Amino acid sequence: MQDLLFFIRLFKPYQSWLIAGVLLSALTAAAGIVLLTLSGWFISSAALMDLNYLLPAAQIRGLAITRTLGRYGERVITHEATFRVLARVRIWFFAQMIPLATGRLALLRSGDVLARMTSDIDALDALYLRLLAPITVAIIGVSAVLSFIYQYQPILSFNLGLLLIFATIAVPLSFNRLGENGAKAITTLTANFKTRQIEILQGLRELVVFAAYERFQHKLTAISERLIETQRANNCLTALSSALTLLISQLSLLLTLILTATALQDGLLTPTDCAVLVFCIIATFELITPLAPAMQMLGKVQQAAHHIRTTASLSPAIEEPAQTAVLPQQYDLTLENISFHYPDHKQNVISNVSLVIPQGSKIGIIGESGAGKTSLLQLLLRFFDPQQGRILLAGQDYKNFHSDDLLSCFGLLSQRSQLFASTIRENLLLGKPSASDAELQQAIAAAGLNALIARLPEGLDTWVGEQGLKVSGGEARRIALARVYLKNAPILLLDEPTEGLDSKTEEEVLAALAVIAQHKTLIMVTHRSAGLKLVDKVYHFSQGQLQ
Repeated sequence: MQDLLFFIRLFKPYQSWLIAGVLLSALTAAAGIVLLTLSGWFISSAALMDLNYLLPAAQIRGLAITRTLGRYGERVITHEATFRVLARVRIWFFAQMIPLATGRLALLRSGDVLARMTSDIDALDALYLRLLAPITVAIIGVSAVLSFIYQYQPILSFNLGLLLIFATIAVPLSFNRLGENGAKAITTLTANFKTRQIEILQGLRELVVFAAYERFQHKLTAISERLIETQRANNCLTALSSALTLLISQLSLLLTLILTATALQDGLLTPTDCAVLVFCIIATFELITPLAPAMQMLGKVQQAAHHIRTTASLSPAIEEPAQTAVLPQQYDLTLENISFHYPDHKQNVISNVSLVIPQGSKIGIIGESGAGKTSLLQLLLRFFDPQQGRILLAGQDYKNFHSDDLLSCFGLLSQRSQLFASTIRENLLLGKPSASDAELQQAIAAAGLNALIARLPEGLDTWVGEQGLKVSGGEARRIALARVYLKNAPILLLDEPTEGLDSKTEEEVLAALAVIAQHKTLIMVTHRSAGLKLVDKVYHFSQGQLQ
C-alpha cells in the first residue's frame, strides 16, 4: 500500500483536476439517481391522475440533459487528469533513470526496463479512473441515498444499508483478495513476455544461426499460454463478482418491495412513495456494480507501482562529487592498479591493471570475448568506478569530476551504431547540437558520407527509421562516425568499430578514422587485425589482466 500512497502524493500538482473529475462524477451519478427516482414518482402519479404534468416533465428533461452533459464532462475531465498524472509519473521516472543510465541501467534487461516505462506506468491509470474516483462517488452516493430513504422509512434504510455496505465493501474486497495473485501474475507475465519478445527480436540472427530459435519460441509461447490462462481465471472472477452484485441488487429490490408494500398496507407510505423508493434503489446500484471488477485490478496496480518504485530506487553505479573539479587542459590517462567487478557479481573482470596513456597516444587492446576489454572502456567513461585502485585524468582522480564533464572528453564509436528514429541531420546533431551547416558538411566529408547524402532525395533530412533500418550497417557506422567527428572530443574510444562490416567497408571506415584520430588519443578494442594499423602499441587482455 505504501507504493500506492507514494504515487498518490505525486498526483498532488493536479489535485484540482482530480477533485473536479470526482465532483462531476458525483453530479452525474446524482442526476441519474434523481432522474430515475423522479421518473418513478411521475409515472405513479400519472397513473393515479394526481399531478401537474408540466413541472415534473421539465425537471426530467433538465436532469436528462444534466446527466448527459455531466457524463461527457466527467469523461473529459477524468481522462485529462489521468493523462496529466501519467505524464508527471513518466517525467519523474525518467528523472530517476538518468543517474542510473551510465552504468546501473545497463545491467538490467532492456525488455524489463521497457515494461516499466510502458505497461507498468499505463497500469497506474486505473488508480484514479477505476479505483479512487468510483469508490469516492459510491461512498457519497450510497450515503446520500440511505439518508433520503431514512426520511421515508428508517427500518428500510437500515436493512438496505446492510446490503449496500456488503455490496460496496465486502464483495469488492473479497474479490480483490481472490484476484490479487492473478492480477500480480498478469503484471509479471506481461513483463516477462515483453522481455522475451524483445530478446528474440534483438538476437534473431544469432538464434537462427545457432539453431536456438525454436527453443526460445517455445518459451515465449509457454509464457503467453500462462498469461492467457491467468487472464481467463481473473475474467471468471470478474463475471462472478458482477453476478453476485446483480444478485444483491435484486435482493435489495425484493426487500424494498416487501417493506414498502407492508408500509403501504399500514398506511405509512403512499403508492407514489413506494414507486419513488423502488426506482431510487434501482438507480443506486449503477454506482456499486463497477466496484468489484475494479477492485480486482488493485493487485495489478500495486504490483506495477512496486515494480516502478523498485527500479527507480536503484542506487547509481557512481557517486557524483559534492564539489566538481574543473577539467584540465591535458588529457593524459593513468590507471593505477585497478580491479573491478560488476555489482551483481563477485568475480573480478579486471584485476590489478596499471596503464599510462599519454595524450596523443594510440593503443590497441586485443583479447578473447569476455576478457574484460569493454569493461575497461566502461571504466574509462566512468560508467562504473573500480572497487580497487583509481583512474587519473592529468593527475587528478576521476572521482573529482562530474560524470557529464568527463564524458565530454570522450568520443565513442562502438560495434552497435545507435541511430534514432529521426533524420540523418538530427542524429548527427546529437554529437554537437549547435553545429553549423559548414561543420555538418565537414563531418560528412570526414566520415565518407558525401556519396550517400548526394543520392538521397531529401539529403540530410532523410528519415533513417527505427534503429536506422532504412540505412545499411556500413552507412549507419559512418553516420555514427560523423557524429563522433562533430563532437571533436580529445580522446577516441573505439569498441570493435568495424564489427559486422565487409572488408571494403571496413577499409573505408578505418581510413576515415585515421583522419579523424590524427591529433587525438586513440584507444581501440578489437579482435580484428585490420584495425591495428591505426595504433602504435598493442596490449593483450587475458582473464582480466593486461599483458
